[in-house]
Amino acid sequence: MPVLALTLVLVSAGLHALWNALLKKTRDLHTASLGILVVSLLVTCALVPWTAGPVFPNRPALLWALGAGIGEGFYFVALAVALRAAPLGWCYAWMRGVGMLLVWPVSILTLREGLGPLPALSVALVCLGLGFMGLASHPGRGTGAFLRAGATGVCIAGYTLCYKAALVHGAHPVGLYGMAMVVALPIQIGIRIRRQGFAAGTRMPDQWGLVLAAGVLCAASFLLYLEALALGGAGVMATLRNTSIVFAVLFSRALGDRPGFRKWAGAALVTAGAVGLAWPP
Repeated sequence: MPVLALTLVLVSAGLHALWNALLKKTRDLHTASLGILVVSLLVTCALVPWTAGPVFPNRPALLWALGAGIGEGFYFVALAVALRAAPLGWCYAWMRGVGMLLVWPVSILTLREGLGPLPALSVALVCLGLGFMGLASHPGRGTGAFLRAGATGVCIAGYTLCYKAALVHGAHPVGLYGMAMVVALPIQIGIRIRRQGFAAGTRMPDQWGLVLAAGVLCAASFLLYLEALALGGAGVMATLRNTSIVFAVLFSRALGDRPGFRKWAGAALVTAGAVGLAWPP
């Protein structure tokens, strides 16, 4: 694996866990997630004029970008719902794990990404680590929490595969993410209006310090991830990005969660699996 791709995806993982932790700290997760999306969109739009070459050189690249935006739109809504139902570390383990397990079969069958013995063992270690962390108990765990985290994982898998397909067709990472945010924003607003009414659905957050920081980190995280995704396979990159779970455990401790043995053991297994995936062939 290229050192640049490995560096980009690991930095992206840390930033992703950090902005999720900032979102978890807000009083109104739904309103804050909308504000984060808006900030992320504005940051990305400011970078578009600095990109070189066509953003979408063909129609398939644009169509896959629209698909990624649909996945992102539902992801931001599902993420807020999931984080309200469970602690950050536990929730993060399940949503990222479901996303990874969905991405691998599709990437192997449709994107022709191989899975040798060492990568297969590494993916198994990551899955085992996610299982350790996901089975760790927390006060609010129940069927509803599992379903919410799982739904978020489906969204993660959806936008990951769409992003990869768009990149394969030559989309520029910055323009690709910007288009996805343009599509995601009305989806999130529409869902909020349907649930809460127009006034509540379009209300902006009041904790703008946290929202601005999280929005910038969100944009940086996704843009770095897309750069890494352009250099490597969707399955490998999605798995490596799950090292963000290790960061999430550390951040959840700062938020008051007290990770037990299973969470720390799971984090160690995820880390070992990530090292195996990054090991030179």
